[in-house]
Amino acid sequence: MKNYQVQEIKNLLGTAKTALIAVPQLNIDSVGSALAFALLLKKSNITTKVFCPHKTDANYTKLNGLDLLTDIYNQNDLIVTLDYPLDQIEKVTYNQDNGKLNLVVQTKDGSPKVAENQILISNQASAADINFILGDETLLGTNANMINKGNWINISPANIEKTWAKVNIIDQDAPFSEILTFLLPMLDLQLTPESAKNLLIALRIATQSFSVNVSPETFEAGANCLRATQV
Repeated sequence: MKNYQVQEIKNLLGTAKTALIAVPQLNIDSVGSALAFALLLKKSNITTKVFCPHKTDANYTKLNGLDLLTDIYNQNDLIVTLDYPLDQIEKVTYNQDNGKLNLVVQTKDGSPKVAENQILISNQASAADINFILGDETLLGTNANMINKGNWINISPANIEKTWAKVNIIDQDAPFSEILTFLLPMLDLQLTPESAKNLLIALRIATQSFSVNVSPETFEAGANCLRATQV
């Protein structure tokens, strides 16, 4: 059983409304792990996006939560997020009023009014409330400077602590999927069937079906994920 130092992460998550998970390198292990994490943060009412500068292909279609993944990070974008059921929204339009832009969200008949506390406005020039990175920031290319703003948590199998990170979770040589399988419950984020499936797929790929780069904890992680998919 692994034991990571997570109290500061839990403190940050306790007040966070938005989160970003950066994945510098495209592979099933990192993307599957990040999406599993994002699904659980979203379930905890934290608006979450996963950023990877590379586009996925057909090999990623079995992963859950692909709608949370983006390959675009424009630091000038303004994002308006509604914490409101999508199936209750009829349409979204915009108009101009004396040179001002109005965004109009029309809800379906009988649906409750959108409350002010359900509207979240953010600018990507400002970091999310809490940010995670799975890998080396230099692989983000032109977006590597994103780590200069906000609260960052570095999660890595490489034994290199990042001075810009508030917390470094380092588990040498373990795949991201193994690290996240143990880390998430420590953050009081219990695995769901969807998140566990992502982690299990990632573990199988990262270890070539549990034949290379494995330890007793790797098999324990696989068992934990398999049990969670049966819930």
